[in-house]
Amino acid sequence: MDISLTTENVEQTRLLSFFASCAKGIELLLKDELLALGVDEAREKLAGVEFEADLVTAYKVCLWSRLANQVHRKLHVAKFDSADAFYNELYGLPWASFFDVKQSIKIEVSGKHQVFNNTQFAAQKAKDAVVDYFRDQTDERSNVDLEHPDIVINIHLQKGMAFIYLSLTGQSLHRRGYRLAQGEAPLKETLAAALLVKSGWLDELKKDQVNFIDPMCGSGTILIEAAMMAYDIAPNLTRDTFCFMHWRDFDYAAWQALKSEALMRKNMGKEKSNITLIGYDDDMRVLDKARQNIASADLVGAIEVFVQDVRDLSNDAHEKTGFILTNPPYGERLYHGRPEKLRGLFSGFGKALIRDFSGWKVSIFSAASESVRALGLRAMKVNKFFNGALETMLYQFEVSDQWVMQHESATQKLTRQAKNAVLQDDGHLAFKNRLLKNYQQIQKWAQQQELECYRIYDADLPEYAVAIDLYNTHVHVQEYQMGKTVDEKLAQKRLLQAVYHIAEVLEVRYEHIHLKTRQRQKGDSQYQRQAITDKFHVVKEHDALFYVNFDDYLDTGLFLDHRKMRQIVAKAAQGKTLLNLFSYTCSASVHAALMGAQVVSVDMSKTYLDWGKRNFHLNKLNIDQHVFIQTDCFTWLKEAVKARKQFDVIFLDPPTFSNSKRMQNVLDVQRDHVELIELAMGLLTRKGVLYFSNNYRKFKFDEGLQAKYDCQNIDDKCLSRDFLRRPTIHHCWQISAK
Repeated sequence: MDISLTTENVEQTRLLSFFASCAKGIELLLKDELLALGVDEAREKLAGVEFEADLVTAYKVCLWSRLANQVHRKLHVAKFDSADAFYNELYGLPWASFFDVKQSIKIEVSGKHQVFNNTQFAAQKAKDAVVDYFRDQTDERSNVDLEHPDIVINIHLQKGMAFIYLSLTGQSLHRRGYRLAQGEAPLKETLAAALLVKSGWLDELKKDQVNFIDPMCGSGTILIEAAMMAYDIAPNLTRDTFCFMHWRDFDYAAWQALKSEALMRKNMGKEKSNITLIGYDDDMRVLDKARQNIASADLVGAIEVFVQDVRDLSNDAHEKTGFILTNPPYGERLYHGRPEKLRGLFSGFGKALIRDFSGWKVSIFSAASESVRALGLRAMKVNKFFNGALETMLYQFEVSDQWVMQHESATQKLTRQAKNAVLQDDGHLAFKNRLLKNYQQIQKWAQQQELECYRIYDADLPEYAVAIDLYNTHVHVQEYQMGKTVDEKLAQKRLLQAVYHIAEVLEVRYEHIHLKTRQRQKGDSQYQRQAITDKFHVVKEHDALFYVNFDDYLDTGLFLDHRKMRQIVAKAAQGKTLLNLFSYTCSASVHAALMGAQVVSVDMSKTYLDWGKRNFHLNKLNIDQHVFIQTDCFTWLKEAVKARKQFDVIFLDPPTFSNSKRMQNVLDVQRDHVELIELAMGLLTRKGVLYFSNNYRKFKFDEGLQAKYDCQNIDDKCLSRDFLRRPTIHHCWQISAK
C-alpha cells in the first residue's frame, strides 16, 4: 500500500495535500484566496480546491478563509472492488499516528461506488475498520460521537476510488458563530463573502472613503461579512474548536501565534474611520435579529441598521461614490408567488438608485430575473452562483446615464428591434420585394371586391414563414411554428425584419401590427384567451360589419379564408331558415341575416356567441328574430332530430379536433364527420342543402356518404384569390338529398 503520511516527529514545514470545499461557482475565487493566504499550489476542482501547504499554513486557511466550507487533509487514495477491500484499505492506515484512541470519531461518506448501495453502509464499514484498528493496536475501542466529535474522517467515493481525508475544521466554516438569529431566507456566510469578493468589495476598500449599504439587509449577514473584510477581521477568530486541535501533531504554539496576529489585525482594523456600513429593512423584527448578530460579531458601532422601505432609499450624505450589495427576498418564498409585487419593489428600488446614487456600484443577488429587469438598469456583469440547489445570479450595475434603460412601450421596443434587425444583413430585401409585389396586385382586386380584410402574404419565401393579413389599417401577422432544426434567434431576426417592411410597404403604424405564433390547436385552445385587452375594431366585408380582436385570442374573430363560403351560404339561405353549427362569432349568420334569412346559431362558447350578438347589433339586425344557442353541437343535433326540427340551409363547419370540457365527447372531424352529416341531413327540408367544411389537411370524405347523398366538392368555388397559395386550406362540400 502506497501511503504518504505524517507522523508526530515530522517537521511542521513539510508540504501536505489538502482539499478545501466550497459552494459550486466560487472555486476560482477560493483558489485566489488560498494563494493569497500562502499555500504553495492550488488547483480548482468541482465544488472545491486542492492545494499543498504545511500544517501551519493550513491552520491559517481555517482561520482566515472566508469562502471555504471545509478543509480536509488528504491521507490516502484507494481503489477497491469489494466491501472487504474497502475495509482493508481503511484498516491498513496508521490511525494512531494522527490521533489518540480516546478521541471520539465520526465518519462522513459522500459520492457513489458500485460496491455500496448507500453511503451509510460505506460509513459503517469504515467505522468498523478504524475501531478494529485501535482495538487491535491498543486493546481499546474508539467512541463514535455524531454530534460533537473530536475527529472527523471524510471519505469521498468517485470513479471506483476512495479519497480518504481528515477534516481540519469539523463543522463547516460558514458557521462563524455570530449568527444567533436568522431571517426567513438566510444566506450562508461563505456565499455572502463570495458575493462581496466577486462584486469588487475588496477593491472598493482601497478608496479613501468607503460607503456600503445593504438596503434589504434582513438579519445582516452581508453587512457583517462586509465589515469583517473592511476591518481585517479573521472570520473564524472567535471559533473555539477545530478538529486539528485533537491531532497528535497539533502545534499549539503556532496556532496561538496565528490567533494573536489575527487579534492584533482586528484591533488595528477597527481603528479605521473612513468606513460607513449601513443596513435597511422594512421589517422591525428582522432588524432586531440583525442587531443581535452584529453585537455577537463584536461590530456594534461599526454597522448601523434602520427601518426603511427600499423604495425610499436616499443618499442623504450626498456621497459621490459608494457600494451597494443586497440579496432581495425571493418571490416564491417570501412573496407567496406574487411576482408582480416583487417587480414593483424592484421598480421602486431602481427609481431611487437612478434619482440619488449616480456613480455608485450596485450588486444584486437574485433568482428573480424578471423582477431584476424592472430595476431599469442594464447589468455590466452577470455571474451564476448556487444558493443551495437554487441557481441564482449576481447582477452588477453602475448607476450612470449610459446604463439606465430607456423605459419604452411594447410598440417602441418593437420599432427599435425591427429597425435594428434590417441593419444586420441584406437577406430581407427579397421579402420586401415580394411583399410589395403581392400588395400591389391584391390591393386592386380587393378594392373591386369591396374588401377591407384580405391576405397579402403567406410564407411565399420559406425563410420568412409568416402569414400577413390586412384588416383595414391593422395588420395581423401569424408566425408559423418553427421546426426543431430552425435557429430560434435567426427566426426572431427574420420576423422583426418582416415587421419593418410591413410597416414601410403597407404604410401602417407599428402599434397596428399584431404578432401571433401559429401552432396546432389542442383541446379547447381555440376558446382560450391569449391576452386581455378587450380592444375590438370594426371592419367591413362586402355589406357586413364585424368586430375583430387582434390580441386577446388565437384568431381575430373573422376567418378570411372562409369569406367565399360565407357568401355561398348566405346566398343559398336568402329569405329562408339557416342553421349555423359551430357558429364561432356568427359571421356567416350575419351575412345570411342581412339577406333576410332567419338564423339559428349554435356554439358551445358563450364568449363567441356574445361576440356574435354584438356583430348582429353592429349591423342593426334584430336579434329577437334570430336564435343563439350555447351548447355542444353534437348533443344539440341529436335532440333536434328527435324534435323533428327543419331547416332550409345548414352550415356545418366543425373544428378538426376538440376535447373541450364543455363537450360530452372528444370531437375528431375525420372520425365523426359521418355522424355529424347524417344528423344534419335529418334536419334538412326536402329541397334543403347542407354546406360542410373543415380545415383538416388529410381529410378524406366518406364514400358511403357520397353513395347515399348528392355530394359535390366545391373547394374551387370557396377559394379566394388571396388564398391561392393554400388550395387545401379548406375542404368544402355541398350536400343534398338525391
